[in-house]
Amino acid sequence: MKSCPSCKRKFVDSEDVCPLDDTRLAPARGEPPPGLGKSLGSYRLICLLGEGGMGNIYVGRHASLNRYVAIKVLRKELATRKEAVARFFQEANTINRLHHPNIVESIDLVEDVVDGAYCVLELLRGPDLKTRLASGQLSIESVLHIGAQIADALAAVHALGIVHRDLKPENLILIDRDGQPDHVKLIDFGIAQIGQQGAGVALGTAAYMAPEQAAGRPVDGRADVYALGVLLFEMVTGRHPFPSKTDGEYMMRHSDERPPRPGKLEPRCPPALEAAILRCLEKVPQERFPDAATAAKVLRAIDPRTRQKRGVAGTLVAGVLITGAVGAGAFYVVTTYLQPETREAAASPRPAVVVAQTAPPAAPPAPPPPAPAAPPPPAAPTIVDIDVVSTPPGARAYRVGETVPLGTTPFTVQLPRSDTPIQIRFDLPGYDAKQVEVPIAASMEIDVSLMKAKPGIATEHHAAPPPPIEKPKGKVSREGVMDPFAQ
Repeated sequence: MKSCPSCKRKFVDSEDVCPLDDTRLAPARGEPPPGLGKSLGSYRLICLLGEGGMGNIYVGRHASLNRYVAIKVLRKELATRKEAVARFFQEANTINRLHHPNIVESIDLVEDVVDGAYCVLELLRGPDLKTRLASGQLSIESVLHIGAQIADALAAVHALGIVHRDLKPENLILIDRDGQPDHVKLIDFGIAQIGQQGAGVALGTAAYMAPEQAAGRPVDGRADVYALGVLLFEMVTGRHPFPSKTDGEYMMRHSDERPPRPGKLEPRCPPALEAAILRCLEKVPQERFPDAATAAKVLRAIDPRTRQKRGVAGTLVAGVLITGAVGAGAFYVVTTYLQPETREAAASPRPAVVVAQTAPPAAPPAPPPPAPAAPPPPAAPTIVDIDVVSTPPGARAYRVGETVPLGTTPFTVQLPRSDTPIQIRFDLPGYDAKQVEVPIAASMEIDVSLMKAKPGIATEHHAAPPPPIEKPKGKVSREGVMDPFAQ
């Protein structure tokens, strides 16, 4: 058995380098974790990532392709319980329906008479948000960047009639994407609600439960919006809005107490961000943001450079006004500063004054109407469609550094718009591998010509992964999971 000096995880003896952080492994003593070294289909379990209520999570390595994945294995003691098996498969099918850059990607689901049921997921290389928060204070720019991505992921989940119900720091993995840190991946749909369900037992993590969820009442996406508010509060202030010692205390305080103002605890907090957090944390669902998509728009409109103004010189009144139809998600961020003298004058009654009536002076001529303002330029799309074609067709395209293919040419892939191009590698047996730079600032088509490999000369081909799972055209597959579904 070996261990990683960096992440402290245990590995089988055959491994030399930790696939999670590229640290060279060192010999270790003691008993290996349960299941380590076992083979499941084409994969061997080389490291235990975590133990959850439904099953254990491992790093798996493909026997011949040297490809790493995350594998969740259903506990043997649950294999005979129909309800537990149904929930395990529901979780896997839920992830398989979601194709979004900020949501973990499903690769395979297997039910074997010998090995039982297990789910294969992408392996994410990065810490969870809980670890990130423990390492130091986040900048306001990072809070807004991470918060907007979480809201984006929730919007995609809610669009399919799903409520996550367990949004918490441990279920948010932060990875590097195209050289940019803090790319969010949402994981763990073990207790997700599919469609409308009646009242029942409260499910979730008490520290992040909306009041209606803690009471066991029916919930919708606004329960996840409440949990987003708790996360934003923690990221800004470094503490929970309702610090508690027991689950019961958390649930009671969520239900009964108003949260403190984030800006009072952290002066760096912009007024508009404070207003957005407090809106998410409203006790009544109807008083929160109507949906996660609106929350994402509000977070992206906030200027991180603004600061709370304090002291005797002035007092801040801030609010976020949502106008128009719920679906439109139009919003205005309003901040008003009142001097103490102005507040006193506004609050004090004024004596009545009698003024003699006189004829009003002649009105000056009306100024000419202002010229109509030019319409604002259309906003750049957040998602672009890239049509990928190769000559000859049938090549598998990979984002450089990833193991899950984007697709097999010809295909269309949806990617988050960015001014930074990405590198895509094309592999086709009998042809030289080719790597090209692809702009993703706007929707476009790329056509790549591949050269036949010369006989007798070794070509640089990466081992081909197993055939991709059939998914709707135009969807994106992504990297993989560090410690997903950990309870």
